[in-house]
Amino acid sequence: MAVGFFSAGGFAARAAGPGSSTATGSSTAGDDAVGEITTGISLEHSGGLGTGVLLDRNRSTSITPAGGDTIGITSETPFTRIYLVWDRPPAAWELEAGGATSRGGSYGYLHELATLETPVTEATLTLGEGENILCDIYLFGDAPLPDWVQQWQPPCEKADLVVFSTHADDEHLFFGGILPTYAGEQGLAVQVVYMTNHWGERYRPHELLDGLWTVGVTAYPVIGPFPDLYASLESLASAESVFDRDEVLAFQVEMLRRFKPLVAAGHDLNGEYGHGAHILNAQTLVEALELTADETAYPESAAQYGTWDVPKTYLHLYPENEIIMDWTVPLERFGGATAFEMAEAGFAKHTSQVTYFSVQLGGTWEDCRKFGLVRSTVGPDVAGNDLFENIDMTPEPEPAPEPESVPVTSIIPAEGDSLPGEHSAFISLPASTQQPSDSGSSWVIMVAVAAVVVIVVLVAVLVRVNRGGKKGGKGRRRW
Repeated sequence: MAVGFFSAGGFAARAAGPGSSTATGSSTAGDDAVGEITTGISLEHSGGLGTGVLLDRNRSTSITPAGGDTIGITSETPFTRIYLVWDRPPAAWELEAGGATSRGGSYGYLHELATLETPVTEATLTLGEGENILCDIYLFGDAPLPDWVQQWQPPCEKADLVVFSTHADDEHLFFGGILPTYAGEQGLAVQVVYMTNHWGERYRPHELLDGLWTVGVTAYPVIGPFPDLYASLESLASAESVFDRDEVLAFQVEMLRRFKPLVAAGHDLNGEYGHGAHILNAQTLVEALELTADETAYPESAAQYGTWDVPKTYLHLYPENEIIMDWTVPLERFGGATAFEMAEAGFAKHTSQVTYFSVQLGGTWEDCRKFGLVRSTVGPDVAGNDLFENIDMTPEPEPAPEPESVPVTSIIPAEGDSLPGEHSAFISLPASTQQPSDSGSSWVIMVAVAAVVVIVVLVAVLVRVNRGGKKGGKGRRRW
């Protein structure tokens, strides 16, 4: 079987092939040195759809093959990895290459990498039943992959930190250096949860993934069920007019129980610049903290994930128990770039939003350094420069292996065969030291040993008596 699954995309210009059922990529690119194959590629859809858009490196163009359809992939240059970019979470798909079958689509990745066992020049992609909107196909050889190829891992089983972002881009604007510091530099298990989705704007989910990958997040994000609606902007009331508050609260409780974070981070209770959805997100997060340990509250998620009590929770700009993070420290993981610079780089991937906002180290509602500890089960912060202060980050020790039981064998005589006048004694030895024997030979050996002992004792007694007799002749007899 072949395969690892991961993700990505790139916006560099590339010439499109002819808009027919077969298209051939014909451009060259400077990234050939890192293994991308850009020439001699042919794609053919079983239903006759034009496949040229799949080679144009443009995620705003796509085809929609039906379930069961196939796309034949042929390359003059052998390839070992295929990178797929989808417009929506795809149905399960299969990839046949070199006699092996790879499967993907299990986690709904928009950007997914399939790694083959051996180099091939032909492969067949079979689409699953469901929605399949495919934007791009990339082929790579054995050389190191470009940085923009995202290799996603499934969402965390258990997270060290969960960031509750309302929209795609808020995770950089208002949480600043949190992601590059704790996910990228420290390599902690960091999960990002978005309250809203942007499926109505096909470019924004790709911007979201590109931004997270840039700052070192590798756990695939959770994208919430609530569509981003302009009507939620004005105030909390406007947000509650389009989002059911109880549904949002249930979502927050479920996420906390599912990921069981040591630390959670959320929005400003005033919504930064007053955004109603930000306020709703922050308020329901705080409410959820008091419910996650109660199995009777939203019992469905309690039954699925169990209960949890989050040790520490921070809110952006919360005025009590305030900490001010230093995002100007160089990070080795990013070649010396600071956490602030990486937050800027992550936000820059949101090309549709950069005209309106920017990451800030100061200001009133923009300052991405300021957070307050809204709830803690481990006491207040003292140093005030680390979200994990007072959290024991020592890895849990591996459970000690159970000692192996060593079989033992008794070499005493069978019941009823003990020597007259002697107590039975148990001698236990590891089975590996035992020699096969039968009870008869054991009995003979022990009798012989006993006889020798008796003879030795008798000889010793006779010798002593004899010596005593000689000494007695020199004195008075004691009759």
